[in-house]
Amino acid sequence: MRVRDLHLTVQSSAGPVNILRGIDLDIATGAAVGVVGPSGSGKTSLLMVLAGLERASSGSVRVAGHELTAMSEDALARLRRSSIGIVFQAFHLIPTMTALENVAIPLELAGDAAATDRAEANLRAVGLGHRLTHLPGQRSGNRGVLPRGQQRNGKQRARSGHADDWAEQLVSVLDGRDIVEPA
Repeated sequence: MRVRDLHLTVQSSAGPVNILRGIDLDIATGAAVGVVGPSGSGKTSLLMVLAGLERASSGSVRVAGHELTAMSEDALARLRRSSIGIVFQAFHLIPTMTALENVAIPLELAGDAAATDRAEANLRAVGLGHRLTHLPGQRSGNRGVLPRGQQRNGKQRARSGHADDWAEQLVSVLDGRDIVEPA
């Protein structure tokens, strides 16, 4: 990922608000990077631009060999599906689907014939093999699925689309064993 002179300005009733001002950033493939700062400093806005969910006002954002600022919305959606996984702070798991179904869905939408097998392998790799049939809010005995299990489940769903780069927003309780490459 390569970012050059990135700016994001939004309009408000009080006038323009400059959120990102001249960001330069290089992130090597496979690198783990933390974005830290006080509330309101632009962390989420930066992640939104880097993931192609928000348009930069100016500058260059290059991800997986693609210049995001020059891409159409449809092209950005295809790139996100194939190369960028996103774990939202609220996880956005589908509440009526099991952990296995939540992780398999992006693979199924991409036409992967082995979606269920790959999703199961990813969940087992992060210690959620015993929760394959559990719904996101379901608790089992004294051990709850919330919130750590939802975080792991959301992270595996984000990784399941063969994503090479991914944005994660505030999933601070996860550790290195929760991150696995797609099976």
